[in-house]
Amino acid sequence: MSARTTLLLFLLVAAMGAIILGIERYFPSAQELREIRRGPPRFEKEKVTRIEVLTAENVPLTLVRDGTAWRIEKPYDDLADPQKVAALILTLHGVDWIERIHREEFDGDEWQKTGLEKPRFKVRLLAGDSLAYECWFGAPAAVENSLYIGIPDAAHGETAWYLAKSEAPPVLQIPAASWRDPKLLRLPAEVITSITLNQPSGQIVLARENEHAPWLLEKPLKTRGSKERITELLSAILNIEITEAKDVAATTKEDAQTAHADEIKVSIESKTRGKSYEFSIKKPADDKQAVTTATTAYRKPAFTVVAKNLLTLWVSPNALRDHLLAQVDGERLEFITITSKTHPEINLRNEGGSWYLQRHGKWDPANGERVGRCLNALNTFEILQFAADSAADLTPYGLDDPFQTLTWTPQREKPVKLMFGHNPESTQFFAKYDGEPFVYRIDASLLPSLPTDGIKWKGLGALRFTTFALRRITMSPGAYTNTVLDYNPVTAEWKASKGGHDVTAELDRVKADQLAANLSRFTVQDWAADRSDALQALKTPFLAIQIVLGEPGRLDGPVHEIEILFSPTQPNANTAFYFGQIKDDPDIFYITNNTLLQIAGINVFKPKPTK
Repeated sequence: MSARTTLLLFLLVAAMGAIILGIERYFPSAQELREIRRGPPRFEKEKVTRIEVLTAENVPLTLVRDGTAWRIEKPYDDLADPQKVAALILTLHGVDWIERIHREEFDGDEWQKTGLEKPRFKVRLLAGDSLAYECWFGAPAAVENSLYIGIPDAAHGETAWYLAKSEAPPVLQIPAASWRDPKLLRLPAEVITSITLNQPSGQIVLARENEHAPWLLEKPLKTRGSKERITELLSAILNIEITEAKDVAATTKEDAQTAHADEIKVSIESKTRGKSYEFSIKKPADDKQAVTTATTAYRKPAFTVVAKNLLTLWVSPNALRDHLLAQVDGERLEFITITSKTHPEINLRNEGGSWYLQRHGKWDPANGERVGRCLNALNTFEILQFAADSAADLTPYGLDDPFQTLTWTPQREKPVKLMFGHNPESTQFFAKYDGEPFVYRIDASLLPSLPTDGIKWKGLGALRFTTFALRRITMSPGAYTNTVLDYNPVTAEWKASKGGHDVTAELDRVKADQLAANLSRFTVQDWAADRSDALQALKTPFLAIQIVLGEPGRLDGPVHEIEILFSPTQPNANTAFYFGQIKDDPDIFYITNNTLLQIAGINVFKPKPTK
């Protein structure tokens, strides 16, 4: 190789090296690009306890976390709007870094245009006593929706400059007065455990143990509170909005006198937060006026406020009383007892969600639907009038000797006894809880939901058995020929006979299976309270069905027979309802004509072919 060629190659390599060095000098590596896009270390949003903002005009805005709330420390002292504070922290955390820039890349005029010489906003975030984040916001840049940002590093006395995208400046431009919390009282309704209303007419105190416990009216009466009406009261309190604030010291003597002329003082307590809040509000002139004035013990300014239904704060104790007769939690009930002057005592017991009725010395399944209707009627029945709050004489209400008493016992609680009475003319009906002084006037329409005859609480499932235990079904329709259906539970085969003749070939096996299924879950329409007509009619039954049952799945072993008798409710007539009775059972039931047809066995045979 000639010296000239060697020299040329050397110069070419040197030029390429210079180019590479230049690229590395002026163009960032892939790692550097990742670092630029990632930007400076992000702060932990949850740990921020203080926010300091200084505008280019040296106007400060300082926000300080006070427990779960934020306060404005500068330029005035008040509670801050938590939504605006959360938006500011979120936008500061979510800066989209485009590229790193350097001061030497700009001449004097160009650098002035970045706005970083005199930033529009300087923001400092502190976590306790430690600086968590600091940034300066300059002017908008040429790139769409971008701006210049400076990140000072106090430890090294340097500032890193960036081109970035951020939604923080629009939030920072909010006027200082607008950072005030617009809610007069910002609390979740569920943490409130006490409400006290002080007004010229007296004091009302409402309290509950926790958010799951019912409200009680503690003063001036000690009784149950209305969940709906207290919820409305809470809604009115928590939705009072501030429209204007002014320094209390600036209010005139005349304003102060006017403020106390007709106002209500509201005290709110929260056991879970261990805090109390108190404010006074002037009564609006009428229902149409939604604007008034308010002062608080926990915020310094005097406020002009607006809210719907402000007049609901000026409420009478009776309006906050529970207007429902009862609050019964059916899922927690263990026992229900009904006593009356006309029938024996009724006892109902809850076992695992199923109700049982004590009748004839044993516990039989109860009518769960009736129990449900009873509890629903109690929980939705409204009191007509609070007749007396401390009746010394219960005779005018018939409650000295109640005609009916309902007692329910929740799990791990004392029984609750509700007594019913009426006036001497039986034109007005009253109720009273044992151990409470209050007398309520009620409508008598509740009483049919609390029948005093035990038969009305009996379950409608009159007969239950498994078809694996079935041996025979015999239908005896009065003077007509008996039909006998024999069943083999091992092979699931049927045999049929009429008047002693084998008619198995005529049997529809599918309909025979349906008949057995209907009888195995035989359900009645209702039970008869008056048995006299039924017993007379059932002496000559229209239809008798005998069912022979044995040990399920076996052909040998002992068997027992169940016989069901049916008669029309009117002699020798095809009635819509029929009397029925399981032999040796003292209770009489009603069954519809359609239901009777499903178990009478008249359709278990194949239709005869037409000629």
